[in-house]
This record gives sequence, C-alpha cells and structure tokens, in this order.
Amino acid sequence: MNTTTDTWTTDPADLSRSTVVVIGGSGGVGEGVVRAALAAGATVVATGRDERRLGELAERLGALGLAGTLHTRVLDAMAATLDADVTAMADEFGAFDGVVVSVASWGEQGRKPALALDDDEWQQLLDGNLTSVFRLFRAFLPVTARTGVLVQLNGMSADIPFPGSAAVALSAAATKSLTVTLAAELGGRGPRVVQLVLGVVRTRARQLAGIDDARWIDATQIGDHVVGLVAGTSPLSTEPLQYFTDRAEGPRPGPSMR
Repeated sequence: MNTTTDTWTTDPADLSRSTVVVIGGSGGVGEGVVRAALAAGATVVATGRDERRLGELAERLGALGLAGTLHTRVLDAMAATLDADVTAMADEFGAFDGVVVSVASWGEQGRKPALALDDDEWQQLLDGNLTSVFRLFRAFLPVTARTGVLVQLNGMSADIPFPGSAAVALSAAATKSLTVTLAAELGGRGPRVVQLVLGVVRTRARQLAGIDDARWIDATQIGDHVVGLVAGTSPLSTEPLQYFTDRAEGPRPGPSMR
C-alpha cells in the first residue's frame, strides 16, 4: 500500500461551549467533520436530506463515546421552508459558532460532455451544487455568531477542468467565488467566511467499496482543521481562501484576495 508522512499537526481545540452545524453531515466528508467536532466536545447538529442515513450516522458515532453531543435534523437546501427550518434550529440551539456547508450533487445523468446536457439536467446540477449553497449561506449567516465562522467545503474542480462533469466544475468555481466575495463584503463585520478547497479525500464509504489510498486526505483530518477554524486556534483562522489538497503538506492559505 502507498503511504505518506504528514508534516503538519493540528493542536487540540476545546469546543465544549460551542455549537456547530454540519450541513451534509451524513456524507463522507461531512461525517469526518462531525466526528472531529464531537471529539472536541462540541454540540453538533448534523443535517441531511435522508433521515435513515442520519440515523445510521448517529448510531455509528454514538458507539465511539465522543465527548460532544450529537443532534440530527432533516434539512433540504432547496425546500421552500428552508428559512423557517433554519430559524427553528437557531431557536432551539442558539447562534451557531460554526456552520460547515458540505453539499454536492452528481445528478442522475452520469458523466456527459458539457454540451450534451439537456436543460433539465443542467438546472438540476446547478440547483444541487450552486443555488443550494447560495440559499444555505443566506439562511445561516443571520444565525451564525458574530465571532463564529461559516465554512464551505469545495473540491479541486473549482480550479481545474473536469471533463464529463462540467456543471459540477462550474458550480464549484462559482461557489468559490461566492464564498470569497461574501467574505470581502462582510469585511470583518460579522462571522468569518472561509472557502476550503480539498483534494481527494479518504471517506468511510470509499473504503467500504475498496477504493482507498493512504496518500489521500482523511476526512477526520479535514474535521480537525475545521475544528481549529471554529475555535480560532488555527493559524489560518482569518484566511478567507484555503487549500487542503496534499495530506503531507496540510492546509495552506490560497492566493491573497486583496
């Protein structure tokens, strides 16, 4: 098996007085963030569209005896009730110290050349990967603590061609732009807003399918970095654009947005 040596470390952070919502928490990367936040003692609200998958997540992580407290909620970013649903969550849990957006959709069309997509397929992909992120930002920013952070997890398709998945790549580039633009618009007058671009990630689902490489980034390593951002202990806590594309190198700042 290929191996790698990590050259970076993440100092432990205490989130015992923090509340973190992970949107897409039952997904592969989202689960890593949920697990790391629980290990740091946070109250975590994991959301997703599938109640069964959320239940399985709670059962898996509950068996680990982690320090934090996990709640699950069904949440659909494209639902007409999104704003009301988010307001209800904030009424229940208070302002969020961390909001992590980890959503993506591959659609049902499979891989196709860009111009082979029909209008419905195109719109479905934009809704699942771009409009959903915009709506989540709009709903969650008002209920994020002023000292908190909103993090969008993205992929390298934000920066490079992705043949066969043009709408996914376009949406990744657009949400990257949206996130850093929102950070610039706020200009330190509200929650920090962070775009975190990721390389290939080792997830539980991939490993169960026999798809694995020790050089890939572990989902819990991403979670550990996000925990540091929420706690404000990471040296990158104030960087609006960050990359975590190389496991050995670890997280690094992106080009200056100034």
